[in-house]
Amino acid sequence: MRRLINDRIKNQIYRDFFLCCLLLMFGSCRTQSQVVNEQKTWTFVSVPDFLNKDTYYPHPGFEEGLAFFLNAVKAENPDFVLVAGDLVNGRWPSKLEPTKDGIEAEAAIFYPAWKARMEAHGLKYYVAVGDHEIGDNPWPKEKAKLVPVFEQQFRQYMQMPLNGPDHMKGLAYYFIHKNSLFIAVDVFEPGKGDEGHIVAQVTGKQLKWLDKVLEKNREVDHIIVMGHTPILGPVNRMHSSGMMLEKSEESPLWRTLSKYKVDLYLCGEVHDVTCTEKNSVQQIAHGSLFGWNPTVNYLVGRVSGNKMELELKEIDVIPEVVDRKSLSIEFTPEAKKKGFRTIGTMIIDKTTNIENKKKTGCFLEE
Repeated sequence: MRRLINDRIKNQIYRDFFLCCLLLMFGSCRTQSQVVNEQKTWTFVSVPDFLNKDTYYPHPGFEEGLAFFLNAVKAENPDFVLVAGDLVNGRWPSKLEPTKDGIEAEAAIFYPAWKARMEAHGLKYYVAVGDHEIGDNPWPKEKAKLVPVFEQQFRQYMQMPLNGPDHMKGLAYYFIHKNSLFIAVDVFEPGKGDEGHIVAQVTGKQLKWLDKVLEKNREVDHIIVMGHTPILGPVNRMHSSGMMLEKSEESPLWRTLSKYKVDLYLCGEVHDVTCTEKNSVQQIAHGSLFGWNPTVNYLVGRVSGNKMELELKEIDVIPEVVDRKSLSIEFTPEAKKKGFRTIGTMIIDKTTNIENKKKTGCFLEE
């Protein structure tokens, strides 16, 4: 009887040991699989100033061209699209002084239409505040008082993450995607300057929040910050007022980006392309004014662990402008056949202790 009990105990021990070995083996396989998945290449696309126009969905004269553009973006298979401001025209209500009721009425039309177009193409997006989201520059005293109304419409309809500073929830925010940190800053703060009672700057509570987020996430593979206005000049511009961040490279924002060795600062506003690097931070000012510019562009970022490959792509477009009104855009059959052309590439490789950057085209500074 005692031998039988001992044999049963031994058999149970053997079974438990065998099960533990299986669990360890499969657990190890899962871990290896996770490591492999983390190294797989994933993609984001940057399209500042898309669209900088109050459009319906569909919009006469524009939809076919916009569909061609967004289909090209979708073909990049991005995890998401970054839009550094100027989704809408935002001069609400048209031809009249802005009012709270007028702002709310037009926001209820044009923000849902913008979202519907992106969603129809299966594109997830993260957006930042541009000057057109707050009524467009300049901001005399009475108009500046309505900026909180504009901001509330952006917050309500775009529904960005609410992890920003207390006074900028849904306007400034961050998220981490596959160990890369993305931050959107709101560069339009109350103050007094050349544009009236709004100044392009990141200071005070927002700057402290930004510093805290960057300090907390030092171990990520890459850091990408987007804000609407360029910081470093000079920059090329087309059909733009050319707003720039106050104090340029001496600004608290640029000093903070440099301190934490941010990889990219993505911005728009100028509707043209200029790539500038300083203090190891790469600023990429790009984007287009659909319906006005002769070309449109987007940036593709392909990320694999510590390596990021960037490619700027551009295509010719034919805008129809009559009496200073943009009526349509069209891509010629030849342009559609040839597709987008590469105008610049850059590789950020951190796989060694020394960061390597290889640049071509517009990424090369003269």
